[in-house]
Amino acid sequence: MADGPQRFRTGARERGRGHGLGLTIALGQAHVIGAGLDFANAAGGGAIATVRLPEHPLR
Repeated sequence: MADGPQRFRTGARERGRGHGLGLTIALGQAHVIGAGLDFANAAGGGAIATVRLPEHPLR
């Protein structure tokens, strides 16, 4: 968790050497639109991804 999503990185040997590009692409796209994307471990296992969208006034 401290390193954030990185291309082709995983800690699970049974899943191979990486998890692909999905989280890295999502993080990059969030950055482009000024959004935040946070990752955490779920209490019962698994993961939590939280997207914080920027506020923009209605036009």
